[in-house]
Amino acid sequence: MQSSDRVLTARDEFRRGWRIVLVAAIGLGFGLSALPIYSIGVLTKPLTAAFHISRGDVQSIYTWMTIGNLVASPLLGVMIDRHGVRRITLVSVVLMSIGMAMMGLAQSLWQLYLIGFVMSVVGVGTVPITWTRVIVDWFSLGRGFALGIALSGSGIVATFLPIYTTWLVADFGWRAAYVGIGMLPLVCALPLSYFLLHDRTGGTATVATKSAVATSGTEFRDAITGYRFWVMSVAFFLIGACVAGLIATLVPILTDRGLTAGTAARIASVIGVMVIVGRSGTGFLLDRFWASGVALFLFSAPVCGCLILVSKVGGMFGAIVAAATIGLATGAEFSLLAFMVGRYFGQRRYGIIYACLYAVFKLSAGLGAPMFGYSFDITKSYNFILYFSAGALVVGSVLLLALGPYRIGVPDVQQGQPQAAQ
Repeated sequence: MQSSDRVLTARDEFRRGWRIVLVAAIGLGFGLSALPIYSIGVLTKPLTAAFHISRGDVQSIYTWMTIGNLVASPLLGVMIDRHGVRRITLVSVVLMSIGMAMMGLAQSLWQLYLIGFVMSVVGVGTVPITWTRVIVDWFSLGRGFALGIALSGSGIVATFLPIYTTWLVADFGWRAAYVGIGMLPLVCALPLSYFLLHDRTGGTATVATKSAVATSGTEFRDAITGYRFWVMSVAFFLIGACVAGLIATLVPILTDRGLTAGTAARIASVIGVMVIVGRSGTGFLLDRFWASGVALFLFSAPVCGCLILVSKVGGMFGAIVAAATIGLATGAEFSLLAFMVGRYFGQRRYGIIYACLYAVFKLSAGLGAPMFGYSFDITKSYNFILYFSAGALVVGSVLLLALGPYRIGVPDVQQGQPQAAQ
């Protein structure tokens, strides 16, 4: 057996799979997990004025998108386990772009809900279930870092999308803004996906290694009857709801303080910068340290952000720090979830297990955004929900410590046998 038939080092994996990392980063950045959540904050007040509805009603658009993801995600997980990701993803990119543009045609709130729901069903192939699956397939020794880089794509988009959306709304109106956002996946993600996205059919691993890695791990029924699946579900539900709510309402919180929409959007773009830092940094840490410990550190950061936003300490600088802590946690979420699924459950049923946990996470995000909005509608302040979020983030972070040692180790690429973690 020649050495070229083996995965020898993490560097060899990146040399073989850097194109996969690139296309995954772009695909994630211009997919359903990024475009709706990073634009809803800017669109909240224009839609409130246009339809004479509350902020909670507007941010419930994201809830209906989440319901669409919940409906489609388990089926997506089964399909990619059986058929791979390429064809599903290409179709989903096109349909999601059309759906986003059609949001600008809505004449009522219920139409916004309906279009958002349908778009999230037909565009489900653009969510991290597909992109992380292809990264997990192509990378093992450098998996954490590869996931971190790929998932940084949404951070790149988050740095400019609030500013881009603000410009579109100011110059062309909110309807044109939806069309402009919908064009982004067609222009940026589709060409790269068509030419560079491939399921792993070759590469440098031996046949024995591929077989051992692909078949190692937990069956779905065993996963859902074990406590680790439910610990992850509860922890990421709490964390996802709080972080999504903070992202969706940061711009309204800042404009309520008297900042202009442009200034608030620029501060919100700090989230995107820190998402990049959080995801690449999380990947680096995951290849070296216990994932639950990394999670405790990173998910505790927005607790400080919540308290800063409540107290208004530090003025504009404090707002920037709060945005940075939110971005750091946002950057860690998908990296940690994908890595934990791989290390605790393996690749045998990665698609369906990750899809179910992702569905729980998306449900929490879909509830989190309107939860913040309705809290404001009732109390005329965000203080209560910010205090609640600080506590929930602590609880969710500590829960992940209960997962214990990894159950699936890094495969022995020299022998083709998966090693159990010590």
